[in-house]
Amino acid sequence: MPNPFKIKVVKNEKEFCDRQDEQQKLISYINNKTNAVLYAPRRFGKTSLVKRVHNKLSKEDIILIYVDFFGITSHEDIAKRTAKSIYSAIHQTESIFQKAINIFRSFRPVVRPSESGISISVEQTIPNISGIDLLSKTMEDLGKFIERSPEIVNVVFDEFQEITRLKNTQTEGILRSHIQEHDCSYFFLGSRRSILLQMFNDQKRPFYQSAFMYELKALPAEELAQFIQKQFSRSNKLCSIKLAHQIADMSHQHPYYSQKLAYCVYESSGKTITENDLKNGLSELIASETVLFEILLQGLAPQQIALLKAIATQPSSSVLSSDYMKQHNLKSIGGIQGAIKKLSDLDLIEKRNNAWTVVDPILEAWL
Repeated sequence: MPNPFKIKVVKNEKEFCDRQDEQQKLISYINNKTNAVLYAPRRFGKTSLVKRVHNKLSKEDIILIYVDFFGITSHEDIAKRTAKSIYSAIHQTESIFQKAINIFRSFRPVVRPSESGISISVEQTIPNISGIDLLSKTMEDLGKFIERSPEIVNVVFDEFQEITRLKNTQTEGILRSHIQEHDCSYFFLGSRRSILLQMFNDQKRPFYQSAFMYELKALPAEELAQFIQKQFSRSNKLCSIKLAHQIADMSHQHPYYSQKLAYCVYESSGKTITENDLKNGLSELIASETVLFEILLQGLAPQQIALLKAIATQPSSSVLSSDYMKQHNLKSIGGIQGAIKKLSDLDLIEKRNNAWTVVDPILEAWL
């Protein structure tokens, strides 16, 4: 039978673990036209959660728009991705699709047949507008579309903190000036939490206190263990609740790693899951992440790598103490302070229970 554990965006109810309260909270934000910042570490299931909510609401009288900001390169790129996502969300309803074409003057949709049915791209129709002006025009047109739509509208901007890479002080202000006028809900998702939280909690920034802050936390241990046991059972494999709890503990109840560890255990096991299967599964999981971890370290300075390894080995609230520095061969207080800021901005370390710890549990094990 196929492996029941999924390591990609999860939409199917049977493959989705818990998050019932979170789903209801996001649905209430949508219905009440309330903006929210959904933040959590990388691969924590933020995208899966909002897509699960969108899938749940797909038959309702609601327009659901998802825009991925990962890897954006310019204001034109943001505008183009936003326009494409709008057309993609509504193309199956001819009347709404035509209304959008009439409203969005900067981009027109290009619909082509594809293996999955159709593919939608967009072409810019106003040649003499670019940059921040094109983005502003696209957001203005989105506002008109929302205003003329009787349906509730929800817009998701995933990896929203990526707009700070553009190094343009106007970007946040332009987006905020339009979004505050739109009668709909916006969800701002991000995995580089320190940057995203600064955007919404720094009183000098345009998005200051403009949305509810909603943290996505680790999965509840009991629900996760029961889910793991049930998924094994669905594929005719026996996993005791004790071993299911061990899988949850080994992955720190991390949504992605829980699924991937269970996936690896499934592949290496027979009809009954054993302790040895768990050890083999963890080794395979760590091996599968090694290339990514090595690439990650290549982008860090030596002092940053040294501090990251030290914290993985010994989480501490006193990383600036002379004893800690000497024990882990850390060179200078100034270097450590700079490394803390860089590693925090990259969401590689965080203060938890007053101690600096590595955010990613498998990176910590690998280090």
